[in-house]
Amino acid sequence: MTLYSQDDANLRKCMRHGSSVLRSGHSQCPMDKAKGSHHIKKQSVLWEMALALSTRLRLRRSSPLLWGLGFCLICFFLIALPSFNSGQQRCDCHGNHNVPREVEHLPSVPDAYRSNPSDKHNMAILIPFRDRFEELMEFVPHLHNFLKLQRKNHHIYVINQVDNLRFNRASLLNIGFKESMDTCDYIAMHDVDLLPMNSALTYEFPEEGPYHVAAPHLHPRYHYPTFIGGILLVNREHFRLVDGLSNKYWGWGLEDDEFYARLKEAKLTVRRPGNLTTGTKDTFRHIHDRRVRRRDMIKCYNQQEVTRRRDRQTGLSTIRYHIQSRKEMTIEGAPLTILNVILECDRNVTPWCDCTENVGNTKPLQHKSENRDDVIVPKLDRKKHISHDG
Repeated sequence: MTLYSQDDANLRKCMRHGSSVLRSGHSQCPMDKAKGSHHIKKQSVLWEMALALSTRLRLRRSSPLLWGLGFCLICFFLIALPSFNSGQQRCDCHGNHNVPREVEHLPSVPDAYRSNPSDKHNMAILIPFRDRFEELMEFVPHLHNFLKLQRKNHHIYVINQVDNLRFNRASLLNIGFKESMDTCDYIAMHDVDLLPMNSALTYEFPEEGPYHVAAPHLHPRYHYPTFIGGILLVNREHFRLVDGLSNKYWGWGLEDDEFYARLKEAKLTVRRPGNLTTGTKDTFRHIHDRRVRRRDMIKCYNQQEVTRRRDRQTGLSTIRYHIQSRKEMTIEGAPLTILNVILECDRNVTPWCDCTENVGNTKPLQHKSENRDDVIVPKLDRKKHISHDG
């Protein structure tokens, strides 16, 4: 019996390239070498059968029928031999050695979900992302270690927008949900620049309704009562109930306010943490530098008029996108999945997904009747509801 090491170079090459290593002529899979003697024995048996038959045929009296039959049998063995050998020469990388295969594009439960058996739930951390790598490098290990201390089953998904359209945070969150919903039962809609610092903040399963971790009385910048941005936990059923977020919000702002209107309409109460000893200065660390990365606040076409109202046309069920690639990686031991996505834009519905040709508002659309309940823009006292220390 031959023993193989898990680090055997040929074994790893066989796992990665399969039978192609044989065609190159430079190496052979270890398991195939162990079977070589069996292949030679089977080959010699077939040759002996063919030769014996031809010898017997020579001893008998000539008969066209008998000679034809013998010729057909010999041809059969000669044709079958090469295909038989090639079938046996394929890399059997899996044999009885239980070597894992490299499998792509098959959904599986991330290992992080299995790390805490006492936690009965799996949380997907969804990070809408574009060109903020310094913040990501700090965020991922910080949050991973923070949740490990709470023994929470979690996995981080970075939904990276790689097209040339304007950034669409809400659409990226919809995509993150669709790509992770088979392995999680609740999500955390999480900004990459917001780091929880108070260990009393919990990421528990939001069974009764959405749970706003970055509450207005704790967030370092936004303090108005209907604010639900930063970090919001939503279970799978409730996210589907409200059809996710609107896909109309290209650029910065208001997608969270529209989502709040959806939750309110579905009669879902947003809960928030209480009885913490920290406040807006020390509950979170906000690592976004507005001087380095300016937010896209451009308005074009009739964007301002449309996006100030409740969207009843788009959401989770209408999102259109392509996954360019899916990467599994770790940052300082913290595992994460990066989804590089390309969004699709219906320019008949949201022409402001690209404002390169029209900067500034055109004449607003005239509505014959306006339902005041559909207006989602919050009434803000800038001195009271917005801080400048974020």
